[in-house]
Amino acid sequence: MSIIFIAPDNRIEKTVRQLTTSTEEKIVVEQGLLETAIPVARRHLDEAEVFVSRGGTVLVLRKMGSGVPIVEMQVTARDLAIALEKARHLVQKDTFRIGVVSFPNMIQQLKDFLPFLSLDITCYELSIGENVEDKLRAAMDDGMDVLLGGVTTYSFARKKGLPAVLIESGETSVKYALEEAYRIVAAQRLNRRRAEELRIITESISEAVIAIDERGSISRMNGAAKNLLRPYIRGNQRGDPALPESLKEILSQRREARKILQFGDTRVLVNVLPVAVKGATASSVATLQDVSHIQAMEEEIRREMYLKGYTAKFKFADIVAYDELTLRTVSLAKRFAATHASILIQGESGVGKEVFAQSIHNASDRRLRPFIAMNCAAIPESLIESELFGYVDGAFTGARKKGKPGIFELAHGGTLFLDEISEMPFHLQARLLRVLQEHEVMRLGDDKIIPIDVRVIAATNRNLEKLTKEGLFRVDLYWRLNVLNLFIPPLRERRQDVLPLIGRMLLETEGCSAQFTLSAACEDYLESYHWPGNVRELKNFCERVSAICDQDELDIGLATTLLRAGGAEDPEKSVHLDAHELRYQHESPAEEIVPIGILDDPEGLRDFVHAQGSLQDAAKKLGLHRTTLWRHLKARHAPQSS
Repeated sequence: MSIIFIAPDNRIEKTVRQLTTSTEEKIVVEQGLLETAIPVARRHLDEAEVFVSRGGTVLVLRKMGSGVPIVEMQVTARDLAIALEKARHLVQKDTFRIGVVSFPNMIQQLKDFLPFLSLDITCYELSIGENVEDKLRAAMDDGMDVLLGGVTTYSFARKKGLPAVLIESGETSVKYALEEAYRIVAAQRLNRRRAEELRIITESISEAVIAIDERGSISRMNGAAKNLLRPYIRGNQRGDPALPESLKEILSQRREARKILQFGDTRVLVNVLPVAVKGATASSVATLQDVSHIQAMEEEIRREMYLKGYTAKFKFADIVAYDELTLRTVSLAKRFAATHASILIQGESGVGKEVFAQSIHNASDRRLRPFIAMNCAAIPESLIESELFGYVDGAFTGARKKGKPGIFELAHGGTLFLDEISEMPFHLQARLLRVLQEHEVMRLGDDKIIPIDVRVIAATNRNLEKLTKEGLFRVDLYWRLNVLNLFIPPLRERRQDVLPLIGRMLLETEGCSAQFTLSAACEDYLESYHWPGNVRELKNFCERVSAICDQDELDIGLATTLLRAGGAEDPEKSVHLDAHELRYQHESPAEEIVPIGILDDPEGLRDFVHAQGSLQDAAKKLGLHRTTLWRHLKARHAPQSS
């Protein structure tokens, strides 16, 4: 797109080129005078945003009716003053008569100034197609001493040997014309941009939009409106729709209205908004929506609202990991998060399997999608199938109208966490296996296949491999789930996490002050306690501590009482059993067995440490931290060199 400058002579063309050397706009400069400008203009119609010219050429271009805006280069007062001064020098008389022969648009400013000039000036207006020689002859017959005019007048006068001066357009006139052209181009581009934005908006929305003019006729409609009103479009050349009478009636009211109308088999919601200009209704805009589409959108919105609760709260940063075993487990889980394979998380009850599952989800590229957790043991067997796969209207007695999506559909693009997977009914395991293999689901009572993209993380506190051998869990499903295996160690095997966990949990309860501490004996006891309920039991213990937190230090007596309140065993017994169990769990049967109650026998404890060769090895045998064993030795006055 460009500005087309049609100059009447070489001098103006040269001025335009000099003034536009540094502009970013594309400006085409060509010569053309009166009718000779028409082919120039037609040659550039496709790219022209505005034409610029002067005098009679402007009148010719307007008469051509190209639809392209035309900027007229005005004759300034300075241009006229220079031309009059040249005329005085040409005549060289004190008193002389001036005949101005030109098109009316070129000398209008001069005519406005005539009453204020002490000069004898007569204007002879030209019109398009008129014989210029006749005007020149008439001026000379009237006794004019010199002639003024544009390029046409000046050229004819010189040919006839008549005294004539050219009214030139100076640099200022050209600048003004170009600035006006720039403004018009900018306004046009802004209007085109807004019109295109409006077109894209109206064409991209699913609603049918029609604009009604003041006569009640459709002035504009988008593609959705054309599709909706296609049965009502006449077979004429313009394709004007013959609107249904019910729609005509609501549009004729010329006021805001909303109504549901029936178009054949389609129910349509019609909204009419009047367009007011200076307080008067000039036109109106109507939107038409298929009611079934609105209902489908509403269902989708409900589904999105439903999904807002399906988010994973925990991240790996939330996991307290000080023990080397926990750090290795977290590191492995982070590597699993980078894949899309199924994961089987195993561990005792209360170790935090769902915390790891949520952390894996939040570390994966599915973190912005839903995380849905389902406890297979918590849902009645009669409902678990419909919860997993969803159902359609009428699938069974009591089914929700319009049906319900299953959790596989809701988790599309995200992660599905199936807790207590060992409790999945055997007859549903085959269907679950197929979903995992084919990545598609079918609702109960439906015959449509719905493709899904879901990562499954399953968790259990039971030995699935043993269940497969007993025929209680499908072997093929076990291997489909057990692509990646993550074992969460119990709290008794990661004792270095106990005290940091207690510290964080007490802070979260907000029942204890920041200065609250545990006595050394209490720390030893809590680290040595075997925590059969794992982190869940530890959290309950911290809640009880917070509830009665009326002192700055927790001693072992109160800790023992609080644990017993939660159903724990005798503290010393729990320590000994824990060490004894660990002994059998981690050492081979051929190795030495740690005597039960050794921590109560100072001499025996000292002999045991001596037999192991170092405090570190003895602590490892007992399942204790080195510092904890040292405290036991110190409390029983049996110091031992490390």
